[in-house]
Amino acid sequence: MPGTKNNRRVQMTKLIIQSSLIELLKKKLLSAITVTELCKLADVNRATFYAHYQDIPDCMRAMEQETTQKLLTIINRRTSPDSLKNVLTSILEVVKKRSAVALFVLTDDPKFLTEFLTNAKSEILKNDQEIQDYDFKNKAEEHYMFEYCLNGIIGSVRYWLKTGLKESPEELASYIYKWGYGRNGLHFSSKN
Repeated sequence: MPGTKNNRRVQMTKLIIQSSLIELLKKKLLSAITVTELCKLADVNRATFYAHYQDIPDCMRAMEQETTQKLLTIINRRTSPDSLKNVLTSILEVVKKRSAVALFVLTDDPKFLTEFLTNAKSEILKNDQEIQDYDFKNKAEEHYMFEYCLNGIIGSVRYWLKTGLKESPEELASYIYKWGYGRNGLHFSSKN
């Protein structure tokens, strides 16, 4: 429909601006990027940029929020313990596609990372039957175990990004799954 905020042209313009910001993030820090250079690379005028975003950090926040929604949707899709490896692979595919955003979030935006991890933790604890069925001594043990696992995954993903994404998402997901749930990994035993 013409005139709607989410028409195809608006979406395409935002995509071009965001893609250009990602390209600039590969070369310099977010704080060093100007609206002028972003607009020049995106081939849009400043008025077009300001029609969609207040400033460069606002554009970055929009990309972070979009990435968060994609990741939380994937996390909520998990339907069985066997699907964990598939969920990890899907998450890593999003991270790879949006590697500049992911690297920024994992290294330069601790506030956003904390908010995302809080949301992800809440969703996983609410929906993961294996964790709900595990016989933790108390809530503190549950939270420490979860933090331990989650931060190990974050560290592995950060290393993967910093070393140039040499392994495929499937390969890294296999490593993480093996460490966490494989023969030598954590074994959740039922309360029963």
